[in-house]
Amino acid sequence: MSAIRLRLGYESPVMAVPCPFIDQYMSACPPVYALIYLYSLRCMQGGEPVTTSALASRFNILETDVYNAWRHWEETGIVAIESPAPEMTIAFLPPEQWAVAKAVPKAAPKVAQITAPAAEKNFTPATERPVYNVDELTLFKEKSHEVAQLFNRAEETLGKLLTYHDMNVLFGFYDWLRLPVEVLDFLLVYCAEHNHRNLRYIEKCALDWADRGIDSAQKAREYTETFDTAYRAILQAMGQSGGHVTPSQKKYIEKWRTEWAMPLPLILEACDRASVQIGKPKFTYVDKIIAAWYNAGVKTLEAVHIADEEFTKGRESGKPPLRIIKPKSTKFANFTQRVNDYSAIERKERELLLREMQG
Repeated sequence: MSAIRLRLGYESPVMAVPCPFIDQYMSACPPVYALIYLYSLRCMQGGEPVTTSALASRFNILETDVYNAWRHWEETGIVAIESPAPEMTIAFLPPEQWAVAKAVPKAAPKVAQITAPAAEKNFTPATERPVYNVDELTLFKEKSHEVAQLFNRAEETLGKLLTYHDMNVLFGFYDWLRLPVEVLDFLLVYCAEHNHRNLRYIEKCALDWADRGIDSAQKAREYTETFDTAYRAILQAMGQSGGHVTPSQKKYIEKWRTEWAMPLPLILEACDRASVQIGKPKFTYVDKIIAAWYNAGVKTLEAVHIADEEFTKGRESGKPPLRIIKPKSTKFANFTQRVNDYSAIERKERELLLREMQG
């Protein structure tokens, strides 16, 4: 193998670069981070101003990547950020301080990528969606086939031209939530088919899917099928054939299924009972039936039937049963509490609603 011989073939002022940077730091970071450091050092030694936008433009990257580069070098210990973004002040530290700073290494921040965002496992997004400028969005659309595909498919599915705000939100799903394009495509189609084309609604769904770890079209399909089956069954039991869930109805159903963890057969049983008792069931009425079961610790149809038998026996004997709940032993509670059986609650509620319907 031939050796490489180097020769400086020109006369020019030189830029002093600390050798430890080349030997230890430059190879242990994304290449663009090293370029930002070196170019900024050259500008500083030459007395030239440096701006975040100028660095992003020169290296054809995002301004967020420039911020990430400086945070990386600060955490590495070779610069100090004396004032935060957007008007950052960077102090280049002398090499003799680098070893001290490096003795307590810190994890490097994640770099915004334009490919394979879902590959990063256990990703926890920031509390707020980032805001991208027009140049950044244009750059991503030009450089990434996936991003261009996302925007094009979104326009087709939503039936409109995307505004700057629309692209900001959609790209946030991809870059911020790390949802793959195939999942986002499925999400857009799913929401459009259910007459939800508002991006604020779609963003709530995207956040929910990200929390649930839905990172493939297969997982999205399985989740929506289960979701649709439960919703469709509940709406049918409520006498609604349209299949459209209002926000208030969704809140009730999510409370029953998620917060209270009530199984679907139990929810359908409550809907059937409400239908028998008041004719056309209402979500508020069904909610009270399910709440009574939840408070009584009833979680299965078998437990419901047992409670029904107990109630029937108690009514025939003239003494409706009471469910005794032992209070926690605290200085505020040294007495015995009792809660009426859920069937008695249903009967009283039914009588009240019948009186209201009869005027």
